[in-house]
Amino acid sequence: MNKLIIGTRGSTLALKQAHYVQNLLQSLHPNIGIEIKTIQSLGDNQQETPLPAIGSKGLFTAEIESELLSQKIDLAVHSLKDLPSALPEGLIYAGSPTREDARDVFISHKWRSIEDVPTKSTIASGSTRRKAQFLELRSDLEFADLRGNIETRLNKLKTKGWDGVIMAAAALHRLNMSDHITRYLDPLQFVPAVGQGAIGLEIKQGREDIKKLIDSIIDNETTQCCQAERLFLAHLEGGCSTAIGCWGRMENRRFLITGYAAAVDGSKVLRKSLKGMPADSSRLARQLAEEFEQAGARELLAG
Repeated sequence: MNKLIIGTRGSTLALKQAHYVQNLLQSLHPNIGIEIKTIQSLGDNQQETPLPAIGSKGLFTAEIESELLSQKIDLAVHSLKDLPSALPEGLIYAGSPTREDARDVFISHKWRSIEDVPTKSTIASGSTRRKAQFLELRSDLEFADLRGNIETRLNKLKTKGWDGVIMAAAALHRLNMSDHITRYLDPLQFVPAVGQGAIGLEIKQGREDIKKLIDSIIDNETTQCCQAERLFLAHLEGGCSTAIGCWGRMENRRFLITGYAAAVDGSKVLRKSLKGMPADSSRLARQLAEEFEQAGARELLAG
């Protein structure tokens, strides 16, 4: 192989992630020419519409996946949390490089913590999960919808006079904008989205040449944890318009997985963790999903 074409969205963050993957590959395979191709997604074209209102799975991935299937690109680089748990036939999630911080963060120009925010204040987020988690703690707050790239969101916080916004720590870290973070949120309370903080590498099935190439930059622990999270999500059929989260990680040579599902107003919540051997990560993910199902998670997410 002499040339590799990477497909990605055109946002600053998406390009930063694609260049990160390009540099990792280039350092190990200096003889291969690597090109980055930007592809506009449906989600990018409808910036002002709340995500649940668009209601389509693969909002940020479908157009890129189409080019992957037609082999106009060789490798798709996504924010893994945007990649649906069920992929189009013929495509596979090939793994992830080392994960960034999976946590959510609170950003405010007015308050130092969530507890400081006065009643009836307005917090902005485009995520159903984040709204539900905030409302579980502070049902006295108002919520505004927040879409757009990272720079747009931070600008809206300033111009709209909101009391705070919630975003992913990884995005701010990758863009060298950590100084905007007011407070990191406890991931056991604010359970992250599936795959949050990880870059997802997607390829066409049967492309062993690409698989062999990217295997050199894949972090096995990150990929194992993310695959477990995606199993949990797939079992409960959650999407971007539901209040669902899952966080897998390795601690003291044990695999831990925390699941979360809630009503959109945070009034009813399921949150549970399981622990076991790393080799049992998939089984634990399925067990956790089954326990959630038995506890009424499907009805909670549907309602």
